Amino acid sequence: MSIVTENAQNVLSWTSQFDGVKSIAVQRSADSVRNFVTIGVLSSPKKGIQRYVDELPLAGKNHYRLSVNFAGDLEWFSNTYKVYLDSAVIANSMKGAIKSGTTKSVPIKDSVNHNNTASTPKSTEFYYTPSTHVYTNPYTGHINITLEDALSKKYSLRFFDPNKNEVLKVSRISRPNLVLDKNNFNAKGTFQFQLFEGNELKETGYITIY
Repeated sequence: MSIVTENAQNVLSWTSQFDGVKSIAVQRSADSVRNFVTIGVLSSPKKGIQRYVDELPLAGKNHYRLSVNFAGDLEWFSNTYKVYLDSAVIANSMKGAIKSGTTKSVPIKDSVNHNNTASTPKSTEFYYTPSTHVYTNPYTGHINITLEDALSKKYSLRFFDPNKNEVLKVSRISRPNLVLDKNNFNAKGTFQFQLFEGNELKETGYITIY
């Protein structure tokens, strides 16, 4: 994602490489961990460059991410980018566009010209017992989901990185056997999953992307 601040507004742009996208929601938070709210939605977006203007950004910290909803009830979250707005940044933005967005791991006050490089979650090294329902295929590296009663029950699945940030969500598992491409996780390492039946948490475990 590329973000510039111009005329006291944050202009977000990115390139979508996917077909079959139902919508892309632009979400914003003041703390980057929770309380993300949707401030704009692009319906049925096509592949290519896309753009959104946050006309009323927050004073102080603005954390942005994209929630990409695919046709198969798969919800994918982008990396989170931070923009810090103070009086000096706003004043300079009235004179011209400022490249202001950085990944949340970089302090924005140090500079307003950081490159927008994606952050990689820290890997967590520990031993765990693989689940029989959600597990890494040792031959392909992709994630297998096996739920024999998926057609008769409403299962959903969420994945979290070691920093407890939600990185992927499957709103409805509608087949007994489903494969998630490992590239959806955007990084290598260990991720926690939470398997729900309706609103009830049925299982918590871990998978490894390598």
